[in-house]
Amino acid sequence: MKKISIIISLMLSFVIMLTACTQASTYPDKSVPENVESAVSDKENDESSLQSEDTEITESTDDISVTEESAAEASQTAANIRPADWENIKWTQYSSPYFTLDIPEGWKVDWNGNAERLYWTVGTEDGNIGLENQDHVYAAKDPSIMQITGVEICLSEGTVPEFFDAVVGSKQDTFEVKNSCVPANKEILQSIRPTTPIRDYQSLYVNYTNNGFEGEGIYSAVIMESRDVVYSGMNYGMWEINCVYTEHTPLGELVNWQPVLTKIAQSFKYTQQYIMEWQQTAGSNETPESPVSDTDPVMQAFEERSKQDTIIQEKRSDMIGEYERVVDNDTGDIYRAYNGFLDDIGTEQKKYTAITDEQYLEGYKGWIDK
Repeated sequence: MKKISIIISLMLSFVIMLTACTQASTYPDKSVPENVESAVSDKENDESSLQSEDTEITESTDDISVTEESAAEASQTAANIRPADWENIKWTQYSSPYFTLDIPEGWKVDWNGNAERLYWTVGTEDGNIGLENQDHVYAAKDPSIMQITGVEICLSEGTVPEFFDAVVGSKQDTFEVKNSCVPANKEILQSIRPTTPIRDYQSLYVNYTNNGFEGEGIYSAVIMESRDVVYSGMNYGMWEINCVYTEHTPLGELVNWQPVLTKIAQSFKYTQQYIMEWQQTAGSNETPESPVSDTDPVMQAFEERSKQDTIIQEKRSDMIGEYERVVDNDTGDIYRAYNGFLDDIGTEQKKYTAITDEQYLEGYKGWIDK
């Protein structure tokens, strides 16, 4: 009996211990042991860290994608620009005994005459671009007296187109006056010679060709009235042509070189030696004024040229040279680009677009090479 009691007691103790272990394992008071809480916290931190790394990798990948897109866009709109000669000019001063000029480096100046009759010209080495001026020149009315008087020009009508056809057009294969105008300063010039009326005063815009070279230019002059002087059946009368001014460039480039030629003309100044000799010849103490500095007659003729003809002319020039003309929409600058440039950079970009017809009347800054 005593043995049975001991056995029962031991069994009860075992059941109690087993129950206690089961309760502890289910945490009925919702408390978590410190070692378990620490493990859970470490796991959560590791997951958060992994998520952060994933975010950084994603953002980094996005940055690379944006950078690549920006680089691709930049490469699309990049252009290999070659500035035009008229945009890269270095100026220097030319001095002679009678006048001074500001000219581009590399250009040459020729002149002859004196304070009574001065002639000068300035231009590129090949002569394709330049301008010239002459105080005055005489033309015979009768060809039979040319040898006697030593003049080289004969004008039967005494008009500006006739004069330039004789002195310039005769040296060209073609010489076509596209339009002409009477400059607005005619009254000012007339006031200088009030006793001798102006017979003709015009500025001509001309296209010409010479041995395959196509050019354009402005030709301006004043012709004074002159009496006939008939003796032994020959007319010894002379035309006096004053303020002779011309400028010329390759066809389609006058609009680009106009500012350069204008700057040269406006820089012209007589020296003190010229002024003193002129005053002695003229018997006057007045200071001579050069009409070269007044480029309004030239600009007027150029502005009044046929706009439609010029647009057609410029388009033809681009077609022959295999160019397409584009505008930089950020700066407004116009360039002559190789054919296919706009196709190469893509239609999505907005930096460069084709120009309008009216923009063919403006100058361009240079070329976009392939």
